[in-house]
Amino acid sequence: MKKVPLLGFIGNSNSGKTTLLTALIADFTVAGLKVGAVKHHHRSFTIDHEGKDSQRFTAAGARKTIITGPKQTALIEQTAKQLPLNDLAATYLQDLDLILVEGFKQIEIPKIEVQRQALNLPLLSRGANSDPNLIAVISDQKQILDVPLFAPDEISAISSFICDYFELNS
Repeated sequence: MKKVPLLGFIGNSNSGKTTLLTALIADFTVAGLKVGAVKHHHRSFTIDHEGKDSQRFTAAGARKTIITGPKQTALIEQTAKQLPLNDLAATYLQDLDLILVEGFKQIEIPKIEVQRQALNLPLLSRGANSDPNLIAVISDQKQILDVPLFAPDEISAISSFICDYFELNS
């Protein structure tokens, strides 16, 4: 069983992580890669809305509920704790070429930090909290770094860098 590469995207709130990931997913998809995305949420969340059949199954005690239709399927699984990222990838995402992860900044996987000059905040992964897993920075601010620096609109160059880094054929 192949291990699908995980690539984390970290940065302060409103730095542009989701916008960047959306553009990269579209670019990789056009190139023929099968890409997945995992978003870390710090609080409890629900996709199982009150009154819907799936929510009623969950409320009745179902540990797993699957909602499926002609073009999508969702699994709602009750867990005692947050599942580790590697377990999620191994269990649910094995049919992909690449998994892009937003958040999980403490996990030891290759990471790209997204920074926006308007926020006037330093990099999370350099300085006192230097992260050896940082492989690149996406920023609208010119700076000298020990990793490659890309502008936020350099989607093609960022995609190529990621494909080269993970030796993906696109």
